[in-house]
Amino acid sequence: MTNSSLNTQASLDENSPLEPSDDDASRAEGGEPRVESATPRKRLPGPSLNSQANTSESRKREDPVAKRVWHDMLKNKFHIQDVSSFLDAMGPGIPVQIGPIVEKARYALRTAANKLENAEKEKDMTGPMIKYLNKVVVDFPPTTKPSFHDTSNTRFPSVEDGDQQEHHTMPDITGSKPGQISHSGDWVWAQAGTVIELKYKIDIMDDKRRGIRDSQDAHNALTQLAKGARNLLMASGSCFVYVVAVFARTKARIFRFDRSGFSVTESFDFTTEKKHLPTFLWRLYNPQGYSMPLMRGADDTISLPTEPEQERMRKAVSNIQAYKGWGAEDIDGEHLWIRAARYNSHTGELEIVRCFTFGNILSRSDGLFGRATRVFRVILEEDVDAKEQDVNAEEPTVYALKDAWPQECRRPEADFYRLIEEHCKREVEEASDEEREQKQAILDSIAKCHGSLDLSVEHDNSDHDPQLHQTNQTNPTSENGPNLPRRHMRLLLTPVGTPLKDFDSTKSLVGALFCAMRHHHTAYNAGVTHRDVSEGNVLFREVPLAGHEFNGFLLDWDYAEFTPAGAERFNERFPDNPLPAADVDKSLKDITGTFPFMAIEIIKNSDGVARHPVLHGPHHDLESFFWLLVWMVLRHTDLNKDPLACSELFDRLGHQNKYTYVGETIPIDKTNRPLYALLERYREAVKIQNLPPPSKRNDDDEDEELLASDSDDADASPVTINLRYDKVLGWFDKLLMQSRTWPDNDKAQEFVLRSTRKEERKKDGSLRVSMMKNATGDSSASLSAGTTAVAGGSGSRKRAAAEADVSEGSESKKVKTAEGTVKRRGKKK
Repeated sequence: MTNSSLNTQASLDENSPLEPSDDDASRAEGGEPRVESATPRKRLPGPSLNSQANTSESRKREDPVAKRVWHDMLKNKFHIQDVSSFLDAMGPGIPVQIGPIVEKARYALRTAANKLENAEKEKDMTGPMIKYLNKVVVDFPPTTKPSFHDTSNTRFPSVEDGDQQEHHTMPDITGSKPGQISHSGDWVWAQAGTVIELKYKIDIMDDKRRGIRDSQDAHNALTQLAKGARNLLMASGSCFVYVVAVFARTKARIFRFDRSGFSVTESFDFTTEKKHLPTFLWRLYNPQGYSMPLMRGADDTISLPTEPEQERMRKAVSNIQAYKGWGAEDIDGEHLWIRAARYNSHTGELEIVRCFTFGNILSRSDGLFGRATRVFRVILEEDVDAKEQDVNAEEPTVYALKDAWPQECRRPEADFYRLIEEHCKREVEEASDEEREQKQAILDSIAKCHGSLDLSVEHDNSDHDPQLHQTNQTNPTSENGPNLPRRHMRLLLTPVGTPLKDFDSTKSLVGALFCAMRHHHTAYNAGVTHRDVSEGNVLFREVPLAGHEFNGFLLDWDYAEFTPAGAERFNERFPDNPLPAADVDKSLKDITGTFPFMAIEIIKNSDGVARHPVLHGPHHDLESFFWLLVWMVLRHTDLNKDPLACSELFDRLGHQNKYTYVGETIPIDKTNRPLYALLERYREAVKIQNLPPPSKRNDDDEDEELLASDSDDADASPVTINLRYDKVLGWFDKLLMQSRTWPDNDKAQEFVLRSTRKEERKKDGSLRVSMMKNATGDSSASLSAGTTAVAGGSGSRKRAAAEADVSEGSESKKVKTAEGTVKRRGKKK
């Protein structure tokens, strides 16, 4: 499917801070790009506000920017339906007469209505509601019967990776999963089937105006409800979920959230419209079409393995040579059967396979709307079968299974993997004897796609319901353009990766980036530009390649695009899936990337500073590698003593802060000479790419001298010179292979969020002084070190604040261009 011409603004949408949002950028009617009307992809609740947070305040739910982002994300992604249409859209439940259910709960409803009418506060509504709801479901079949509980004072730990205490939630009433008729102990979101939020007076929606009520209380209530829906989606892996709001004592609305938006019923009085809630609960907990007790919206391609199946598959994992060192605690996790597809090695056709998940989940997006990317470590049942039947068969391959919800208009990610791998194979075949080994090394080390399954369409040997795996097109005429429908996709990928932030040494970190750059260069030669070099898209191999000193790789081609030559090559080699050349030129004018790592020129274009569309080129991605290296150094080493250094560089709006940064010497400790030399040479080249005329260099160090002969003469001309693969890869190669001064024991440090408030920073400083006293026994040295750690870099902070030409007072401006992923169209000349 090709990108269509869209007259739309990019809306708040996901997937990575971390996971980038993926709404298509604005287009004029004629398909040409525009600048003024386009807006960058804004940062998102979840990934951008949490994974890329650089201060403790920015992670808290009361952060003003976070609250505004939630509001802007929700305001145009919904439609209101009458109750009957909403219930009909749920699909029928298992055939049953609702009348007897309503009659059985009649007395409980009458009692609840009286108590609710006399309720003086929100808390008074909880008990009557729970008694009524439990009476409604009392005769549900034992395997599908839920139970409802007061959880208004119960902390549900965050589903997000890292589990921050400030992100706990306390839903007013929680309905359990099917068959769970009692509950004891602590609650977790995996045990919840639905939630009901109680509001004494507040109604979130305005039926007459068909919109959200314009009050802060209404916005806060909707955000609370949406966070509950997000937690349900994340914990269950469902295609969509339902939540309920009860307000004004006896009024209610039912909400359905999926990965593109939400639908909501008109207000109804459940004490007089007696069938609505019982019908909803029956269809929610007893849907037709599932082979086992599952809630409406559950993914019908995922199931739980039996204990014998788990034992068999765990044994198969432990017999794989690369995983023999893993203990039972490493292999254990949330074991699932997940349906995917793999290319047949002989015919090339896709075959449906069953994947067994093991170990911790590799990655999980925590945004509400968007791609909702999850990555699991899996082996295939078919491979285990083959090995058990023939001991000489190859041992099962361990794959990374990527599960995501891209927009329907997006080019399938597998197409980019296919072209890159095909190009590498041809290069090996056509290489000379001297070059073949190097070409083969690239082919062996690049990320590969072994199968791509679109669950939104029917497939042979798969009885899933494609309608489950498509999102609703909500509010298609909103002011921010269409909320485009999404489809559910799965990819089988190799290799399995581990995070860049877990590097064993700074040399291994630089080596991983070097590998990823080589893969980027190879992809560009094949005809593909990545366009989203970021922390989550460069990884270490979980199982290192034999004979390779460095084991990084580049992955995630979600936002990639073909070059014009690449599109022509793809059409030639894969004629069954042609790509119109016109789409390529338009798409390369998109503004795409993850904000902290975006090139200065791309940010300027997103800010509307650029006067013409900027084609995203390889030099922009090469600059992104620089910002990624700076990000890792500031967050995960002690080479910069300012605990707020990362926030001061990456959290400010617009391009100005980066512009200022590359105009000065890299502010890190020079004790790591090769890393400092690399950052300085790289910084100078980024400056030349963006800021003529460049400043003079200081080449008085051995490691800096290694790179001096390969640098452009910055003083020869004020003309901008773009970054080139040969130059940048040459710097990395020389320092990695020739420098004798790399530290041995400088593995990654955990990044600790610091407060921007003076009183909190003083506490941080006092704590560090105390820790250092205990460690060294030298109070004077500890005091000096603690003071430096707190105050270090204050001059640079003041200077950066004075020089940054942005306003921090505008909430709307922050939401438009803050540190989330950014994407937007350019303007027609």
